[in-house]
Amino acid sequence: MNSRAFLGFLVVVIVALVLGWFFFVYPRSATTPGEEATTTATEVTTAASQEPTTTTPSPTLDPGTVTANIVGNWVSTTDSNYTVQITAGDKWTDTYKGSDKSSASLSGTYTLFTSAHPDKDFTGVLVPGVVYLKVVEGRSTLYYSVVAAGGNELQLSYLDRGNTLSFVKVQ
Repeated sequence: MNSRAFLGFLVVVIVALVLGWFFFVYPRSATTPGEEATTTATEVTTAASQEPTTTTPSPTLDPGTVTANIVGNWVSTTDSNYTVQITAGDKWTDTYKGSDKSSASLSGTYTLFTSAHPDKDFTGVLVPGVVYLKVVEGRSTLYYSVVAAGGNELQLSYLDRGNTLSFVKVQ
């Protein structure tokens, strides 16, 4: 490589490093860092005040309310082949309807608990005000937090993975 090519390469590398440093160090908005925090807080306040007021509030989630609202036949909103039947007698049945060979049904029991009245086997962190659901099917124990349980809606957040299962009540 001749000296001119090397010098040109060196200039390109230096310019790339300076530009990278500039974009990394300086914010990408036209405001100064102090103004950016003020603007963000103002934007959040403005956005919150412009939300529609016609939303229905979520029902209060306490074990009594959840116990009353969780009973029923539920179908997944993401896979209509997956259903859950929950009875007032603490019975839980998962069913997946696939082809003859891939259909499956598991039955077990469920209990609800809170941080005030925890499940003796739960080893995770319990958050006050959250209703938790323990499902025991054979040797498997699954833990969920109840996100919503009211009317025709049931949402459970699976604690091991953090994914939310959403169901609607089957009429």
